[in-house]
Amino acid sequence: MTGLRFALLTPGALGAVLALQREACGPLMHPLGEAELSGMLAGPKIGNGVVLGALTESALSAFLAVQFPGRAANNLGRDYGLPEGDLDRALHFTGILVHPHRRGQGLHRRLIETAAQGVLPPDRHRYWFATVRPENTASVRGMLSVGMHVFARKPKHDGHDRLLFVRDLSAPAGG
Repeated sequence: MTGLRFALLTPGALGAVLALQREACGPLMHPLGEAELSGMLAGPKIGNGVVLGALTESALSAFLAVQFPGRAANNLGRDYGLPEGDLDRALHFTGILVHPHRRGQGLHRRLIETAAQGVLPPDRHRYWFATVRPENTASVRGMLSVGMHVFARKPKHDGHDRLLFVRDLSAPAGG
């Protein structure tokens, strides 16, 4: 994958993120709203998350949208049984989209690994959470490949059953 670089995206990338989402979001995914993406693109100092992009010279090939839910009612840490004081240490992988021409190249895993190495410090974000439709086998494999495991299955977001994934960074991968 020559010519690929990873970078935090800024609010100016909203159009490219929305365009990729329109092209790559299939029926097994829950699209992110413009306001939700804007909040993450604002960055952690202003907004409520970050968006990491995989870029080539000419285009956005993939992105990882990460939300810091704090103590919001929809924090998946509540489903997991985290005590109130630990909810601030949770993050959600709310969207991982890869351009159809770039699928099968490990970008799902590489985005999460890149974010973990420099964007998501474990001293602040101990718990990783995500939801995936069970039929979305590529995303299920991607979550498992970064040491996450399923802790529940229940309707979320769009009313469809979803697998709820977690990774506690203080435990061994997959533990």
